[in-house]
Amino acid sequence: MKEKTHEILVRNLSIRLDQYQQSPCELVARRLGVNPKSIVKAEIIRRAIDARGKSPKLVLHLRARVHEFHAGSDPDIIPLPSYERLAGPKEIKGKPTVAIVGTGPAGLFAAWRLVQAGLAPTIIDRGPGFPQRHEAVQSLRDNGVLDTEANFHFGLGGGGTYSDGKLYTRLDRTMVRTVLEVLQQHGAGSRDEILIDAHPHVGTDRWPDVLQSLVVFLQEKGCTFQFKTLVTGTIRQGKKLRGLRLEQGSIHCQAAILAPGNSSRDLYESLHTEGITMEPKAFAVGVRMVHPQSLIDEIQYGKAAGHPALGPATYRLSGKFSGRGVYSFCMCPGGEVIPTPTEPGLLAINGMSDSRRSSGKANSAMVVQVSPGDFPSPGPLGGVEFQRKIEKAAYQAGGGNYAAPGQLLLDFLAGTHGGKLAETHYRPSVKKADLDNLLPSAVSQSLRQGLAGFCKRMKGLANDKAMLLGVESRTSSPVRIVRNPDGMSSSTDGLFPTGEGAGYAGGITSSAVDGIRQADAVIEFLSR
Repeated sequence: MKEKTHEILVRNLSIRLDQYQQSPCELVARRLGVNPKSIVKAEIIRRAIDARGKSPKLVLHLRARVHEFHAGSDPDIIPLPSYERLAGPKEIKGKPTVAIVGTGPAGLFAAWRLVQAGLAPTIIDRGPGFPQRHEAVQSLRDNGVLDTEANFHFGLGGGGTYSDGKLYTRLDRTMVRTVLEVLQQHGAGSRDEILIDAHPHVGTDRWPDVLQSLVVFLQEKGCTFQFKTLVTGTIRQGKKLRGLRLEQGSIHCQAAILAPGNSSRDLYESLHTEGITMEPKAFAVGVRMVHPQSLIDEIQYGKAAGHPALGPATYRLSGKFSGRGVYSFCMCPGGEVIPTPTEPGLLAINGMSDSRRSSGKANSAMVVQVSPGDFPSPGPLGGVEFQRKIEKAAYQAGGGNYAAPGQLLLDFLAGTHGGKLAETHYRPSVKKADLDNLLPSAVSQSLRQGLAGFCKRMKGLANDKAMLLGVESRTSSPVRIVRNPDGMSSSTDGLFPTGEGAGYAGGITSSAVDGIRQADAVIEFLSR
């Protein structure tokens, strides 16, 4: 007679670094207090690092099959719960026409969902595919030459293509798991990296191949891609969407998913002129802070810095100063700071890192919350005007050619600007500047107080190798295109604002999840 076994979940198992090479069966047996031979099978399904205190630890969730299990009072040892998978959508008959604006995560995952319903949408992007987009961003970094339609924001994959590729989000686990599984299937990384690590990331070096694989998959399902095609507005009959206006021509569609990314300012302006309901949205602005990665490792990990189980250290900082939220954002261990303008004479910056996070420099946005009350004019586009104003100041402070204005952290905290600039890896170049002059005084005051508070919290952060670069101005969309609870624009039937650019997400995974949800909303709309 076959012996009965039980599947269990062991949560929040904290282990020392010297135990990280033990097998999952050994770890589960030790946690249960039983002989390892009684563990039939065990595997790690989630891995996180707890860097609090003086000795970093690994925190694991494990799935195990055991010979004996008696449910007790320990909430971290339970029968394995069933994993709920995302159900497939209903099939749509008649092949209605659907357009998707944007090839970022929201647009691509909306298309991925629509093909499951038998639809074959047309996917439009103002920028190019690869390798033309790579060539354009390289020219910006090497020569200071901006292509306004092919850059770090516009082109295949949107703004997330050249980033750290963070996939962490706090959203609904079922949809998140679906997104992670799809990305892993298309080459985002190993199962351990993408499906087990608590803070998975892809890296700039791997994203292009992942995106290209998704494009090929969608093309095989009947989707059509139109790159270097600028959408300038909608075609409507009364309140009903009939199609999209293009810079050259138009496209008919019965429904459109609008996922243009957070820098499509000309499209925001056009839609506002048409009467599409929009509203200003709070976001955050500030600077990029750069440190030697080895310093961040030492601060976070102490004597354990460099341990193979840890990798480059990260940090998350937040607080309220002078009535405003100040926080770190998009921290890129082992990364680089990059120029991300989309308009001539304006400069914005961001951070990216490859899958190895091996540059030797850590960078993070240090930003301050701003709201419509801070914007220079009322109305939906006040935040865009606010962004342009500080980006113009940053461009001028850098002396043109998309050089970044920079200042030592210690000088910024002291209100001086005499120190010699430290290395940052930023290209085209860095020019010494007073960063106070780039931001509104209230924002600059909160930023200085916040940085000073964070330096007290993280001993060693205030260092003569620490640099600040300006400006980080596009943390999220300054506009929200208003939609109803059914996902549809409040002013246009058949138009579905989606993702970060529409004001409903904040990162790769949350944008992808919103794309899936909005695709389901389109399917429901077309099924009426």
